[in-house]
Amino acid sequence: MLFLEMAWGNLLRNRRRTYSTLAAIAAGVSMVVVTNAVTGGIAANASDVVIKQIDGHLRIQHRDYKKYFITDQEKILIGDYRKLAAEIMTNQHVRSVMPRVVTGGLMGKDDKSTTFLAFASDLSMLGRVLPDYGKNLVAGQLLSQDDPDGVLVGRALAKSLGLSMGDELVLLSKTVHGEESNALVHVRGVVSFPPDELLEQSLVLTGLGEMLKDKLLDLGEGATQLVVRLDDTSNVAEVEAALNRQFETRGLPWRVTAWYDNAVFSRMVGVFSGIGRLISIILVLMVAVVTSNALLMTFFERIREVGTLRAIGMRKGEVYRLLYAESAIVGACGAAAGLVLGLTLVMLAAHIGIPLGGIVNQEVRPVLNAASLAISVVAPIVCIVVAAAIPIRAASRMSVIESLNYH
Repeated sequence: MLFLEMAWGNLLRNRRRTYSTLAAIAAGVSMVVVTNAVTGGIAANASDVVIKQIDGHLRIQHRDYKKYFITDQEKILIGDYRKLAAEIMTNQHVRSVMPRVVTGGLMGKDDKSTTFLAFASDLSMLGRVLPDYGKNLVAGQLLSQDDPDGVLVGRALAKSLGLSMGDELVLLSKTVHGEESNALVHVRGVVSFPPDELLEQSLVLTGLGEMLKDKLLDLGEGATQLVVRLDDTSNVAEVEAALNRQFETRGLPWRVTAWYDNAVFSRMVGVFSGIGRLISIILVLMVAVVTSNALLMTFFERIREVGTLRAIGMRKGEVYRLLYAESAIVGACGAAAGLVLGLTLVMLAAHIGIPLGGIVNQEVRPVLNAASLAISVVAPIVCIVVAAAIPIRAASRMSVIESLNYH
């Protein structure tokens, strides 16, 4: 208690320097809190994009899907998807199962042509499994069962071919049995896809209508994927493990992939997490340097005081304890103020949203979990205490006589 009282008194003796140090620490900690919260918000947004626009909670496909999904779809075809879907629906957490086919080929309009990658879904299920699939619609209308031959095209693809609403397109591809095929469709709408600009240059969204299902792909009652929506995201791991175990036990070739294994999600979160960690490290180091410099100046102004304390019987270890107590008080108070400021900014940003462009292109609402909050506060305090070792050692290593004679 005596050391704390002495430490408080020493800090209050030079209020201006103490307050400026506290302000620097508070600003750094608050920015670390905000940075981690924004990164968490971007991750939450990315998960929503994957779950509600792309792959649902789970995707079920053949174990060799990646090897043959374009070149030889007959090898990965789910021949009777209705039977498999009915089995999956028996799981208590499953709410909807939608068949889907991913195919590719050449697309042409007049004298222009390019490659395409089409995601053909059962339109009767699309809105339930992927409720936000049309969230990035920039022109036209969403897909409809009343217009089974209508397609949505990526904005970059529409620009490269000069497409307008109602334009007819010829799709050249292969059936699942490897035979040459073609289909005539028309542009119903244009969508953007910020997470993957390269995909946007070939993206086609459509339904499994007669033109696509029978003429272009010759699917019959088959599909190459089943997209699954659950009651809650927290049940993904449980359902994934249960279904994979069921398929392996029965010797079936189907495998379940969770939403968080999606490449778009991994890339987006990886980029922003890396940027967030880098910014946090820079801010923490900045706080440590500022604090260390402030303490260094303070301690060197008090070298004679330290010498006096040691002359009246205070041991060097006790001097260390006193100076570390001062550093800990400054760090804790500054971190507490920074935490309050940071949480206030996070709550404000979560209420109004932060519009971000680029590959996010959505309004981000910061999210801060307990782990990132603890790291945001503890890391700066640890760095402050470690940084204080340099000035404390410099101020305490002099002998008593050198300290008393210091000018």
